Amino acid sequence: MSFDSADLRNVVLLGHAQCGKTSLGDALLFSGGATNRLGKVMDGTSLLDFEPEEVERQRTYVSAIAVAEWKKKKITLLDTPGDSNFLYDTRTCAYAADTACVVLSAVDGVEFGTERVWELCKELGLARVLFVSKMDKERADFDAALASAVESFGAEVAALQIPIGKEVGFQGVVDVLRMKAYVYKKGDAGEFTVEDVPAALAGAAGAAREKLVEAIASADDKLLEKYLETMELSEDEIGVGLRAAVAKGALVPVLCGSGTGNVGVKQLMDLLAEVYPSPAQRPPAKGHKPGDAAGAEETRRCSADEPFSAICFKTIVDPFSGKLSVLRIRSGKLTSDSGAYNATKKTRERWGPLLVIKGKKQEPVKEAAPGDIVAVAKLKDTLTGDTLCDEKAPIEFALPAPDPARMSFAVKPKSKGDEDKVSSALTRLREEDPSLLVTRDESKDLILNGAGDTHLRIAAERMKRKYGVEVDLTTPRIPYRETIKGRATDVEGKHKKQSGGRGQFGVVYIDVEPLPRGTGFEFADKIFGGSIPRQFIPAVEKGIQQRMTMGAIAGYPIVDVRVSLKDGKYHDVDSDAFSFERAGSKALKAAFDKITGKALLEPVMTLEVAVPDECMGEVLGDINSRRGRVLGMDSRGKAQVIKAAVPMSEVQDYSAKLKSMTQDRGTFILAYSHYDEVPPHIAEKVIAAAGKLVEEDEE
Repeated sequence: MSFDSADLRNVVLLGHAQCGKTSLGDALLFSGGATNRLGKVMDGTSLLDFEPEEVERQRTYVSAIAVAEWKKKKITLLDTPGDSNFLYDTRTCAYAADTACVVLSAVDGVEFGTERVWELCKELGLARVLFVSKMDKERADFDAALASAVESFGAEVAALQIPIGKEVGFQGVVDVLRMKAYVYKKGDAGEFTVEDVPAALAGAAGAAREKLVEAIASADDKLLEKYLETMELSEDEIGVGLRAAVAKGALVPVLCGSGTGNVGVKQLMDLLAEVYPSPAQRPPAKGHKPGDAAGAEETRRCSADEPFSAICFKTIVDPFSGKLSVLRIRSGKLTSDSGAYNATKKTRERWGPLLVIKGKKQEPVKEAAPGDIVAVAKLKDTLTGDTLCDEKAPIEFALPAPDPARMSFAVKPKSKGDEDKVSSALTRLREEDPSLLVTRDESKDLILNGAGDTHLRIAAERMKRKYGVEVDLTTPRIPYRETIKGRATDVEGKHKKQSGGRGQFGVVYIDVEPLPRGTGFEFADKIFGGSIPRQFIPAVEKGIQQRMTMGAIAGYPIVDVRVSLKDGKYHDVDSDAFSFERAGSKALKAAFDKITGKALLEPVMTLEVAVPDECMGEVLGDINSRRGRVLGMDSRGKAQVIKAAVPMSEVQDYSAKLKSMTQDRGTFILAYSHYDEVPPHIAEKVIAAAGKLVEEDEE
């Protein structure tokens, strides 16, 4: 069945980890006929959590897409991870949606992750609905959850429903606009009867209705004027006002229910189909003209009359069936067996069938309307973030950028000879997850960087499962540096070798002195009178720089040193560039042997941590225990922000530690700041460990 833009609803499920998003998504799909049984996360039958890592841990680690039909509307659900390790995936899915269903646990209320995704919704201008889940669980409290939402998000949050019963006694919901009760039968079939509001809830329902109607009226000056005069609005005025208020974000209705019990789900689907905006009702998508240095803004309306444009917001790589590029169409129609221009890569792409994604399965369709979400297979160049468009009317859209990597592991194959397989597997993983970053450190180790411990370990598990490559994840080596505190003057470096025929000869005299921290290396040519021919002086500098990479204490590169070449000797026949290269290296080694004041330097990071107020004490104590120096503190909304300078060696495990201290409510950013001297007692351990590494290498 084909759908016009007006009949599409693209809904992203957002919330804190384990708040009930996926269970609600499974219930929406079951109610919409996408599956003939209610999937359950707990028993591994979820239509949305189908990756083996998710099934094993009963957690969402990868966003999933599925489609349900309801009241002749196509509802595309994007179920996202709540774990902060996978926030980039959540952001890109939110970018592709028009409506956000923010799920709130009735047990826990607003959590840090809820606040995080709420800000994301506001940033993207998404219409929002709040669904209070887990109403049938022990300690569920709708009133407390609603109060926490109003306190956190403001007066635009208003209850559209109130629950009938709570915990094991939860039976259904009251729609306070229609003043009707939906009482559910036992079981998870989602069957209910429509009844009058129970007498015990009449007062609460009436009060909630008054607040809701007042919120609807407050979003429109004319409606507010009438409401203040009559204290009532007609049914039509309420309906029109509700849609308008929701579309512009002036009102966020609150519903409640249970995903696992399939209670309140059909009422949510009614609301999404009848009230929430289609892609055609959203503002034009903003982009820019490719290659325009000024970055002039271009826009596309969600219309079939506009030139075709779409953005790839997700890539799915299967080692057997290949690559799927998931597209959000911004303008124009898309048909199967066609192609488009990749404005990002400046290449042409062609594809076969269009595919509608339904969990881990796909179904072919012939065409897709503006605003739809579809997938195409085996595009050559297109990756997440790329724009496909009409070549005659180019435009380029931009996805939100990933946050800087917060944690790193060195990646080594368990089987010798698998290095190329590891590199290939990581390349494929990065196609699916651009927030993973692969680099090499100065020791040429392959380094996998990401959002946190869970992010990187899940990536390693997927490498093994999908590409048959097992790896060990180890703490990366710290890039220590060495320097000097004293001077050495008139140090000789001589290279002389005679073995019959032409020999090798070069002599240099140098001064070595320390430079201010962070200066690096300076080479001063002070040769006068031709004691060393000009063509050999670059070779002297090369030899000195090579020696600096070998260290003088523990084998780490030497920095912040000035070397002055003062004098030397050469031979007309035996001197060459290699001889002076070796002489320069030997002179620097002799200078370091002569200097007694040497120091080991460590990289120091700027750490910015945002945590709830009640976690401040523990987080500050932990920073101090890591040799951190607090630079300042500030407030950002409800979070307290700590800025500190902390040695890199002390924060390699910080992601997991902060998650533990704050129950995943804290976030942090790490950035390189400078090098500083390592305290003597720690330097001794580093030097001793480096000696062992050298011994191991020699063996």
